[in-house]
Amino acid sequence: MNNNDKSKAMRRLSNALNANDMESAKKIIETDVKRYLPKYEYYFYLGLISENNKEKLKYYNQAIKANPDFSDAYINRGLVKNELQDYEGSIDDYNRAIELDSKCSLAYNNRGYTKYKKGDFEGALADYNKAILLNPKLKIALDNKAKLLSEVCMKDDEEFIAKYYLSIGIQEINLGNFLEGIKNIDESIKHNDKSDIAYFYKAAAYHNLNNTDLAYENYTKAIEHNKNMVDAYYNRGQLMLKENPKHALDDFVSAVALDSKFIDAYYAIAAIQKNLGQYEDAVKNLDKILEIEPMAVNAKALKKLILTKYIK
Repeated sequence: MNNNDKSKAMRRLSNALNANDMESAKKIIETDVKRYLPKYEYYFYLGLISENNKEKLKYYNQAIKANPDFSDAYINRGLVKNELQDYEGSIDDYNRAIELDSKCSLAYNNRGYTKYKKGDFEGALADYNKAILLNPKLKIALDNKAKLLSEVCMKDDEEFIAKYYLSIGIQEINLGNFLEGIKNIDESIKHNDKSDIAYFYKAAAYHNLNNTDLAYENYTKAIEHNKNMVDAYYNRGQLMLKENPKHALDDFVSAVALDSKFIDAYYAIAAIQKNLGQYEDAVKNLDKILEIEPMAVNAKALKKLILTKYIK
């Protein structure tokens, strides 16, 4: 059987399953699937058409034994264990499915439902949220979440949603997808408007897009929420270096006050002081760099220039 024949056989199987024609489905499984597909898929489909939970469990066990990395079998076995009220076993199977595919929204939804059944409502909500964030159109997760919130009178998990969108935003920014990153971080800020990290990465994205005003605004917000955010002071200083060197100097000084070994900030201070004619102060800051890193080439070169050209 070539690939085209296999595709036709799988379509016939899918049609039979959708029509709930289990007799036709079993014939296709016992012929084409058994003959041409891997053993673990054969056992999986036998489990799928079995009506008895214990029999389903047997076949899913065989499928997993044949392929320990078959995530669909773990998901389906988790469903069976849930029906058998083996909630811990069910959760273990969904955990394994998520290990194999961290973006499987169905595994999160199903694990959430099992947690709901065993009375872990906070855990259930977190899993429903994750499922919906991965697949906003997953109706079963939307329905399960609505049922949970109405039955248990819980508040939605704002912190979880904020962290999720923040992580996606940071990932996009690190990949250079700055506008997409900003979009996700804005979504995060809707759920937590006091996150210094969110404002910092949003500022960094605008910085890379050469939008000075919005970059400055967001670095400032990051600092407002975290007065000890060294990189925010340094980046804001870099942003203002040409337009307002004295303002930039203040930020670099704040950075080294928080991190006494911040070589790049010391160098920026020295460069500004040199341009302002504060040559001796510049040399002192370059000496601090050389104490930390004796082989710092740029610091050596700038110090030599100042000593030979400006200090007689």
